[in-house]
Amino acid sequence: MPAYLRWTGKGIKRTDLALELDPTEKGMLSYTLGQAMCQVFAEHLLSVRFFMHVSRYADTYGLTFPPGQSRADFFGPRYSGTWVVAEAKGRSGRLDKETRQAMEAQKRTVKTVSGQVPEISYASAVDFPSKGGAMRLTAIDPEEAEPGAVDLPVNLDQFALAYYTPFLDAFAHQQPQLLGDYVVVGFESVRVTLGLLAPVLQRIERAVHLEDTSGLYGDVTRLLDRYTTRFTRETTTLYADGTLFAADWNHRPDLLRRESPQPEAEQMQRLHEFYRMVDVQDDPSRDEWMREEDWNWRSLSLATGALPGIFPPVDVTE
Repeated sequence: MPAYLRWTGKGIKRTDLALELDPTEKGMLSYTLGQAMCQVFAEHLLSVRFFMHVSRYADTYGLTFPPGQSRADFFGPRYSGTWVVAEAKGRSGRLDKETRQAMEAQKRTVKTVSGQVPEISYASAVDFPSKGGAMRLTAIDPEEAEPGAVDLPVNLDQFALAYYTPFLDAFAHQQPQLLGDYVVVGFESVRVTLGLLAPVLQRIERAVHLEDTSGLYGDVTRLLDRYTTRFTRETTTLYADGTLFAADWNHRPDLLRRESPQPEAEQMQRLHEFYRMVDVQDDPSRDEWMREEDWNWRSLSLATGALPGIFPPVDVTE
């Protein structure tokens, strides 16, 4: 992304390379930004902890939609328990009057989620008002549902499993390590580190192993409430859903082929302390969620080497 976007004190702007892309490439960049900023908006302004693509849940549990009908891209529950549904759009240029009018005129495509009318159902669009200007997001919440609006029969426990399954897939392809209270894997080829709070991963693993999702959503939210008590500190790698994402995309291509420096023992100890969400001495009930048949995440090897985006440290504002 640094090849196409740069952060300034006045927002996110496109680089010269991004401005020189052909129309198809600009469309792909705009689509990606539209999807990403729709989720950022939901998390930071609408207090949505779990925001998932509709197709992910639909594909997992066999939901179908009427052919040829526009449908929402994302949905998820707010902390309050109500639902948010969103459709994301991206524009490589300025958001024109016709598109904005279409957004204002469009009707809700999802009538209910798990029997509840969504509290908020918005369409968002990312655009660049001027060639060298900062990115802008416009969000509009239509009031009426269209005649063909669908009902999403969502089960919260199945929702939680579908939401976290990609992390199980990631951990299955590479040996995970323990970093504080997070299970992490580093992918050097793409300079990315993925992670998930270990107690949450353990609960997900149990649901898969026993083929029983009963109580999964409630257990996960309680674990997150317990283990993210330090989450308010300044960090760009940890998220409210218990996930960790770090990237080191500031390297030049020739440097990507070089071996990353290894941290000293003292540096690694500080990293483990930083990513520990609950102090051991303040948490006598750390084992309360453990069952005899559970996968024991404490048996994992402690991370001791380089992890892209975490060590060596990266200035994400560069």
